[in-house]
Amino acid sequence: MPRTPRSSSRSSFLPPELRGPLFAGFGIFVASWAFVSYLPGYGDWLYGDVRFYETWGTFMARHLVPYRDFNIEYPPGALPVFLGPVYLRKVFDYYGTYYVWFRIELLVIGTFILLAMAWALTELGTSRRRAYAALCFAGAGPIMLGPIALARFDYWPALLAVAAVAALAARRPMLACGLAAGGAAIKVYPAVFIPLAVLELWRRNGSRAAAQGVALAIGVGLAITLPFAIVAPHGVSWALHRQLDRPLQVESLGAVFIAAAHQVAGVHVHVVKSFGSDNLVGSLPHLFATVSGVVTLLALLGVYVLYARSERTREELVAASAAAVTAYIAFSKVFSPQYLVWLIPLVPLIGGRRGLRASVLLLVIVVMTQVWSPYRYGEYHKLGTPWLIWLVLARDLLVLVLLAVLVWPSGRDADELDAARPAVV
Repeated sequence: MPRTPRSSSRSSFLPPELRGPLFAGFGIFVASWAFVSYLPGYGDWLYGDVRFYETWGTFMARHLVPYRDFNIEYPPGALPVFLGPVYLRKVFDYYGTYYVWFRIELLVIGTFILLAMAWALTELGTSRRRAYAALCFAGAGPIMLGPIALARFDYWPALLAVAAVAALAARRPMLACGLAAGGAAIKVYPAVFIPLAVLELWRRNGSRAAAQGVALAIGVGLAITLPFAIVAPHGVSWALHRQLDRPLQVESLGAVFIAAAHQVAGVHVHVVKSFGSDNLVGSLPHLFATVSGVVTLLALLGVYVLYARSERTREELVAASAAAVTAYIAFSKVFSPQYLVWLIPLVPLIGGRRGLRASVLLLVIVVMTQVWSPYRYGEYHKLGTPWLIWLVLARDLLVLVLLAVLVWPSGRDADELDAARPAVV
């Protein structure tokens, strides 16, 4: 029996057949979160950037204005997740630490991510078996990636990103534009969904609808960022330049190629700590950093063109969304390990053999990353341990393989695993 996407007229947000998979995903996520949060071996690695979040959250609770009274490099949409644990702790009579409440905040956000995934799976008319696989895979994210998953705030933009993809799957591209713009005001990467949403608006309702989608995205972005730009133009400008001027981070594809050349041919490398990360500096890294920006734009353009030339099914749209994020990660001049949080809820949404291959690849990539991050990162960033360099290079190359799997035209192969299964709706 062929799969049938959920009818837009149906009033139920979540069909009964998906409730079991969703609760299974919830259970695995809570268990995974608790395991990483309270296993003694992980405890020392759960602080990371959270110490900065606590400082910024405390400043805001004291009525200091971000960008004006203190510098902060993240967009304004990230501010609530920094401030939240301060007030949660206050509401509960200062029980626990900021770090504990930050992880609780991520737990709540993670459950909403699973809900957004369930919405997307409903719209795709997915089988119950595939829903179980997708939601349980995403629920196991903290265990797969390790402490780094709960020591950064990337679950917050991931929520807006998955919601935008679900809106695309529901054929609601205007809503997708707004959600993607909101996510981009937290971390830039959800903006990669906006061109896909605009393509859908153009195809369905013409150029006027496409222009309205662009206007909505710009309006949402301005509503979040403009008040801070007016109050603190210099602080916002500083944050923007800090992001644009970042050098080549040591885990990025370009940097690890230079590190490999250092091992093989003695190419000189110079690592410095700046812009909140460890980076390569010099003429060659600067060239690679410049080229990476151009290649990222070309890769994204390629994803959009391939989608525009496809059958534009819901499955193709979800695959193109995951491919756009993968391209952004693969070719960026910064590849922090927590970026993989962005892919963990997206890739499992893809059906058929392509989805299975992509999910297995992502599992390998994520587990490989945990080998050095955070435990051996201090050893890796000095670029003096050959096996770590080759491991990071292999991981980065596997991300390119993942991108190829996601964009490769698959015809009915993308759907054949579910074609003979009953739909959930």
